[in-house]
Amino acid sequence: MIPEALLMEAAKPVINTLIKNVITPKITQFAERCNIAYNELLIPRGEHFEEYLFRTYKKYSIINTLVFKNEQRLLKDLYLPLTISKEDMHSRNKESFKIDKYPQELIQKYDKILITDTAGMGKSTMTKRIFLDVIDNGYGIPIYLEMRRLSEEKTILDEIQEQVNSIAKDFNRQLLLEFIQTGGFVFFLDGYDEISLNDRISVTSDVQDFISKAGNNVFVITSRPEQALASFGDFQVFTINPLAKKEAYELLRKYDNQGGTSKLLIDELKSGQYGMINEFLKNPLLVSLLFAAFDYKQTIPLKKHIFYRQVYDAYFDSHDLSKGDHYIHDKHSNLDIDDFERVLRYVGFKCLKSQKIEFDKDSLLYIIDEAKDFCPDLHFTSSDFLNDILSSVPLFCKDGQYLKWVHKSLQEYFAAQFIYKDSKESQDAILSALYNSDNLDKYMNMLDIYYDIDNWGFRKNILKPLCESYIKHYETNIYTSSIVDKKEIEDRIGYLFMRDVCILRAELSNPLDPFKEIREKTKHFFKGEISTMTHFHRDDVAISTSINPKRKILSILIKRLPFLFGNYTHRRPTDDFSMPFDKIVLISVHSGDSCLDEFIYYNFYMGTAARETHSYFDYMRCTEEISKINKILRDKEKTSNLIEGL
Repeated sequence: MIPEALLMEAAKPVINTLIKNVITPKITQFAERCNIAYNELLIPRGEHFEEYLFRTYKKYSIINTLVFKNEQRLLKDLYLPLTISKEDMHSRNKESFKIDKYPQELIQKYDKILITDTAGMGKSTMTKRIFLDVIDNGYGIPIYLEMRRLSEEKTILDEIQEQVNSIAKDFNRQLLLEFIQTGGFVFFLDGYDEISLNDRISVTSDVQDFISKAGNNVFVITSRPEQALASFGDFQVFTINPLAKKEAYELLRKYDNQGGTSKLLIDELKSGQYGMINEFLKNPLLVSLLFAAFDYKQTIPLKKHIFYRQVYDAYFDSHDLSKGDHYIHDKHSNLDIDDFERVLRYVGFKCLKSQKIEFDKDSLLYIIDEAKDFCPDLHFTSSDFLNDILSSVPLFCKDGQYLKWVHKSLQEYFAAQFIYKDSKESQDAILSALYNSDNLDKYMNMLDIYYDIDNWGFRKNILKPLCESYIKHYETNIYTSSIVDKKEIEDRIGYLFMRDVCILRAELSNPLDPFKEIREKTKHFFKGEISTMTHFHRDDVAISTSINPKRKILSILIKRLPFLFGNYTHRRPTDDFSMPFDKIVLISVHSGDSCLDEFIYYNFYMGTAARETHSYFDYMRCTEEISKINKILRDKEKTSNLIEGL
């Protein structure tokens, strides 16, 4: 355990300096301007911020990782500097920033930043490291908000007020907002994707309204990829660069302080026998899972779900070395490792359905009660099981008054296992419902894990209908042209699969903040919401896109089944070609086919604006894959007939 007194002693001088040099003068100036007395408690005072900063500095200085179970470590000791990148849409070069502290150069250039990436890339850890550096060096007044706490009933201003003074909540809300509007705050809005679906619209509207009123501050939002993020069009989007191998090895060494386990593991990885898991070494979470799995079993798991299983085994059989090698934590529930997992699988699936990772105690106990009913042959009390998942098998942790999964991906792993092992005759229906869900974005990581667990179920219920949709799309749109090459036409068909795209070239009244205007000019072209918007400043070209969530599945398949895909040509139109001003086009397969340069122009800008894979289904290979799946289905039906009557 980390000595709390030492941590707070180290934090005391930097927090006091921030209060003295930044916060108190700012409050005093604001109070004098508004002619407000401090003792009226109409705005927060220096001591309110002091209490908040000490509390949050302690909270975010300590990290609970999957590697160390319930053992605490300092974030600064374990943090590996990550690099975030923004693509240049023309040169394909990346503007990159290494985040080892508060990124002053980045913030000076972009004061509204959206960091979006897949599960386990380190979004939250990165923003917590920046938060600590803001305090350490007095760069502003940092406010860290976990967006899952926001709801229709609880606004962002409510949460700020509650965070700054957890004892007395009697500030004047309007004056608090006016104080924030004076600037100098750095807001971290972590986990947009974790907002409850029921509250998503109201919370998004509230956050947008707050940002518009308090725009004279720095805002950093983190999220997994979500269509609704297009609402924050004035934010600059960054993604986290995959780890290089040397960075993955450095992270492994941090986990055991340059010890023998990491050396042995790295030597194994360098042996050349494990090239198939190189993809996993790019993701900080999977690197931590690899260490935990290897530390437990001294073997290297080759698939993602095996990582999670070995980590679970390590948690369940966790040894307390301080009490001797053979001491194993007693389980209050008295369940063995397999029965304990059965309950966890149900809990994971119910949490996935509700799209929540954080609960109050009563809500989590209610889910465990339901799991008991689902497993009537098991005998345990819900409170004992809750104690186990908080201590003996610490897959949950306490966060103030809330209880939450140590990492969302663990919930997704157990949910995937539930669908495969426990849903029985409902399995196909569940997978089909996920595929057809309007909230498919929410299930992408779970489906990625599921692919390894049940390849056949994935192919039958998700790959097959997706390929069938592409074949229908292709056959409806393919045509022969005397001007445009077939490959360019096939590129266009690939671009427009489950995607509507509107392109415009027009002089915008506010080129520094064009997205509101782009939305207004193009929104009537789309049946659904705009998913992404891109503005190319050099050519004053804008792209608006509405994407069917099913298209996101391509990002899973391109890694697993690359033989199903072809690559875009991505040819650039001739330099002297440009579209007329004030032309807005909802692109179809035929758009621009009267002129090769115009056709290529549309394809080029669609390609540079695409944030997902630059590959698309190959028609013939999709046809062959469906034939294979249908043959297996027929063979399984024949086998079923053979065993009838036995």
